[in-house]
Amino acid sequence: MKSEYRFFSIRYKWLLGLFFSGYCLAQQPLHLLTEHNPPGEYLNAQGEITGVTAELIRVLQQRLDEPGTMQLMPWGRALNIARTAENTALFETVRTAEREHWFKWVGPLKHYQISLYGLKERVGERPDLNALAANYTACSYRNSATVDELKQRGFIEGKTLVLTSKSGDCLNMLLLGRVDLTAVSELSLPEFIASVQQAGHELILVQYLSGRKRYLAFSRDIADERIARWQQALEQSYRDGTMRKLYQPVYAEAIIQRLEDFAVQPKY
Repeated sequence: MKSEYRFFSIRYKWLLGLFFSGYCLAQQPLHLLTEHNPPGEYLNAQGEITGVTAELIRVLQQRLDEPGTMQLMPWGRALNIARTAENTALFETVRTAEREHWFKWVGPLKHYQISLYGLKERVGERPDLNALAANYTACSYRNSATVDELKQRGFIEGKTLVLTSKSGDCLNMLLLGRVDLTAVSELSLPEFIASVQQAGHELILVQYLSGRKRYLAFSRDIADERIARWQQALEQSYRDGTMRKLYQPVYAEAIIQRLEDFAVQPKY
C-alpha cells in the first residue's frame, strides 16, 4: 500500500510540475517588434515607442497580463528576426499568401486601401495606365507587400522600381523628382497630401492597387490557445470603443468602421 501511495504521490508531483512548467513557458514575455511607421508606431522626443497602434498593443498586453518588450527597427531586419526567433510578434504585418505559413496571425489591426500616386506636373491628370512601367519610375520600400504588386505591373527593380529602407523615403524621392510614382496607403494619405501641398505640388491618384489588412504576426511556437486569447482581446477592443478612441484622431472613419464591422460579424 505504501509503495502504491508513493507511486501515485510521485506521479502527481510530476504531472503538477509538468503543468506549471508548461504554463510558465506559455507565459514567457513576448518580444514585440515593429518599425517606424507613424502615426501607428514611432519614437517620441524621449526616444520611447509610441503611436496609436503601439498603444493599442499595450492595452491588449495589460488586459491579457502579457508582459513583453517592444523594439523598433528597420522592417527588413524585424521581418527576418520574427521568422526565426521564438516568442516573438511582429506588427503591423500585411498578411499575404507567401507569408501565411511563416506566422500565426491575430487581426486585422488595419483594413485599408492602397493606390499609386504621382505629382500632377510629372504624370499629368490622366496618365496611360497601360504604359505606367514604360513611362515612369515607381518607389516602394524593400520587403513590403507592395513590391510584388508593382513588379506584376511591369516595374523592374533597379530600372523602373526604386526600393528604399523606409516607407517615408519614397515621399522625399517623389518631391525631389527622383521617382514619378509611389504607393500610398489610405492610412497615411492625409499626411502625405499635406506634405506634398506644403512643398508646392499637387498629388494625383494614378491607379488603385488593392485592399490590405495588417496583423500581429506571432512566431509559430506560440500556443494556439494564446493566439486565440489575443484575437478575442483585440476584437473586444473594437467592440468596446478602445480602438476607436485611439484611432479616431488620426485615421478616417471608414478605416475604423471596417474594424468594428469585422468584430461583430459571426465567426463561422
